[in-house]
Amino acid sequence: MINSDFVISDEDVTSFRDTGFLKLRNIFSPDFVEHMRKLSSSEIAPPADNYGSGFSKLKYDIGNDDATILAAMGDATFGAAMKKLVEQPVFFTQGLGFELEKNKSTGFPWHVGTQSFGFQRREDAGFTIWTPLCTIDADGQRGGMKYVPKNLLSGEFVYQHINLLPGYMKARIDAGEELTYDDFSVLKNTLVNSPQMTDLLDHVAVEDSFEPGDALIFDKYVLHRSVRLGEGPIPSRLAYALRFSSVDARYDKSRVEALAYPRITFNYDVGSDFNEKVASVDGEQVYASSYFDGSREARTIA
Repeated sequence: MINSDFVISDEDVTSFRDTGFLKLRNIFSPDFVEHMRKLSSSEIAPPADNYGSGFSKLKYDIGNDDATILAAMGDATFGAAMKKLVEQPVFFTQGLGFELEKNKSTGFPWHVGTQSFGFQRREDAGFTIWTPLCTIDADGQRGGMKYVPKNLLSGEFVYQHINLLPGYMKARIDAGEELTYDDFSVLKNTLVNSPQMTDLLDHVAVEDSFEPGDALIFDKYVLHRSVRLGEGPIPSRLAYALRFSSVDARYDKSRVEALAYPRITFNYDVGSDFNEKVASVDGEQVYASSYFDGSREARTIA
């Protein structure tokens, strides 16, 4: 599943520490790429509501307990690489699949993983390995992602911002205002997606090309966005993402409740109850939750 000759250099570690992201060249075997492709293709579906409307298809909780995905967590080469990069014990929490349709899908605008890491405290570490399952030509058809080096601008403040919205919008609704999804969307997205801010982030962002087997690792504070799949030979771009959390992460009940408010009020449902199920007691160690009984060891990076 992991190419045995894959290594992380000292230069890679320094770059990841500075920017928060790193392209992992030829990390995954062709068989593993094909497994991720089949797994994602079998489960992704058109978005059913306002969440993810920029994608032709998407789904959370793909392969969370898949035997092949979990087996990769125990691979010695993978474990050695992750240990050098993240420098702390982490475990696999969740898989996601996203598809962009050529000349149509816009994907997500600038954001950080407030939903995927919504179960843990803002200061707890989280990481994503994003794997495009086809060739991405950044100078041609594109369809990959753009990401901002964390040493230029960290997205940590977005986690603080998202927690402010439910209380603010509830107060306005309680005062008699009739707020809609569009009101919520403007408040949520314009922080980093106003025309002026988008231009600034695009100016400093990085956009890489990828071949099947390549992946991108980035920490939860890296601002990133989808790049439209333009004219070219590929009809759609499928990608699979693996989320990882620090073993020391603690459950943040108030953050989970804050994320639930727009889902209930504005039909902004991600289609996943992972954050509600993964733990229940504020401050408890997520890794020790009974949710992971029976799979905890397999999820832990060797």
